[in-house]
Amino acid sequence: MNASESGQCTPSDPHLFARLSRLVAAGEPIDVVLLKILEEAVGATGSVRGFLALVDHDRGELDVRYVAGVGWSEDKRLDRLKVSEETGRGITSHVAATARTYCSANVLKDRYYISAFEDVRSELAVPLVDRSHRTRGVINVESVHLDAYDDAHRFTLQSLADLAMIAITIDDHQSRAIALFQVGRELSGFSEADAIMQKVIDLAGDALKFEDCSLFLIDDHTGKLLLRASRGSLRNKVAEAAYDIGDGLTGWTAQTGQCVRVTDPSSDPRWRGRFEEIPAEITGAFMAVPVKSHRGVLGVLRVQRKKSPYKWFPNAFTEDDESVLATIAAQLGIALDNARLIQQLVSTERMAAWGELSARSAHMIGNRVFAIKGDINELEHHLQRRSIDCDTALTLSESIKNGIYLLEEILNEFREFVKAGRLEMETADLNALVTESVLEGFPRNSTIKVQTQLSPSLPPINADPKKLKRCFTELLENSVNFLPEDGHVGVLTAKADSRAKKVLPPGDRNRTYVLVRFEDNGPGIKREDKPKIFDPFYTSRAKGMGLGLSIVKSIIEGHKGVIVEDGRYGKGARFTILLPAADLSEERC
Repeated sequence: MNASESGQCTPSDPHLFARLSRLVAAGEPIDVVLLKILEEAVGATGSVRGFLALVDHDRGELDVRYVAGVGWSEDKRLDRLKVSEETGRGITSHVAATARTYCSANVLKDRYYISAFEDVRSELAVPLVDRSHRTRGVINVESVHLDAYDDAHRFTLQSLADLAMIAITIDDHQSRAIALFQVGRELSGFSEADAIMQKVIDLAGDALKFEDCSLFLIDDHTGKLLLRASRGSLRNKVAEAAYDIGDGLTGWTAQTGQCVRVTDPSSDPRWRGRFEEIPAEITGAFMAVPVKSHRGVLGVLRVQRKKSPYKWFPNAFTEDDESVLATIAAQLGIALDNARLIQQLVSTERMAAWGELSARSAHMIGNRVFAIKGDINELEHHLQRRSIDCDTALTLSESIKNGIYLLEEILNEFREFVKAGRLEMETADLNALVTESVLEGFPRNSTIKVQTQLSPSLPPINADPKKLKRCFTELLENSVNFLPEDGHVGVLTAKADSRAKKVLPPGDRNRTYVLVRFEDNGPGIKREDKPKIFDPFYTSRAKGMGLGLSIVKSIIEGHKGVIVEDGRYGKGARFTILLPAADLSEERC
């Protein structure tokens, strides 16, 4: 006599699947959906309890994620599959291995059964199988009655497992779509190749659950594939580990421009076993995709998995995995090309700036030298004729000294411009640097007032204190030079909020930044002049070469920061500087 005939199980609810399907279609969180499906499965089969175990393909393990019914505790949930892992037995493991439904009418006589609850007499387990024919999980229900499950129960439970697989597939696709969107959005905000490479490794690993992910790029000097970023054990060999093109699976991918996906890399004739994230004896599935641009193959993005402790457990990468990784690699190729173009543009602009700087410096120095020579010639003329008086001699001497002072000023400004990007970084307190700059750089006897408003809870920054104080004093001096005698300057520090961070590249807006602002009540800067104030040689003052604000901008950008002027003409100038907070976790490492 089966369960249906004895009335031991509850008849199926005719609205069960419609109700659960609406739950899936509504986009409820996957945890909510799977737990609800399990609870309905226990009820629909008249079971005393049940659980849903999911496969972690990266670790090669089965985890009991959801439980329903009586007798469960957290320890019971965690221990449910431990004996199975150790012995290779167990009904759940058998179903995961075969991807087939299994029903035990009497668990006490079943060769696969491992006792977990003393009251269990019969058990039914069905697999969750994806389109790649991989087992993604198992729904297991238990009864206190012998021969409790018939074909109707099998059909119901398998249908619920299929619905759970649909929900998991939808969640996978949504998660990967979000991950790809995030990769594209984040990469669009970076212009530095090193930042791009580490970011793509972190995003790929986090979003796609790859524990070991590495990026190799072709080095322009050696022509080899050089490790540029990794989130696995190879992270200590960045810029050291290298493959020849064609060497191993990684080199083959770069040579052919084709993807490679293997379950047992050590059995592949292309395998060399060099620079692996995972020890050879436990190396499992391997996948590598080329990073391409219009210039050809730039490098290789690869991922690896550990070998599963179960011989039956397939943890190979799928076509979907390859498609997602290839898409990320394509986005990376575009981002690296953009970074290269930006670097070329910066280099071109820098060379043009150096050319202009050299020409302007030569012209200004030439004018000073010409004036000094004129004074010296006149002085010599008077001395030869012995017709010079003291006043004339002193006037000529003073003119010569002034000319030399101007030369020194030009050379010093030139030297500061050259050295602006050479920083000696250390952890620093922004408020302390601002306070010191005000004390050291503001005229002591000035009628102009300076007011500071310093936030007391700022995170530390990485800075070159001397160079950063040079920026602050330059901005203070600029204000003083344009202010009336009763003018005032305000200096403020704060933690940058989302509104302030709008001036940052999109990829940096999630980081913590601090802000320092210099604001005065002077004449301000005309709208048409704002785009030029940071250009070399632009100045509205008669004194100097016009390199001051250009030096400030160079120093701030060397600190990975941003400076903007957003004051209103007629109301005063306002310079705002954003600097990234120090990453103290990196320092501890």
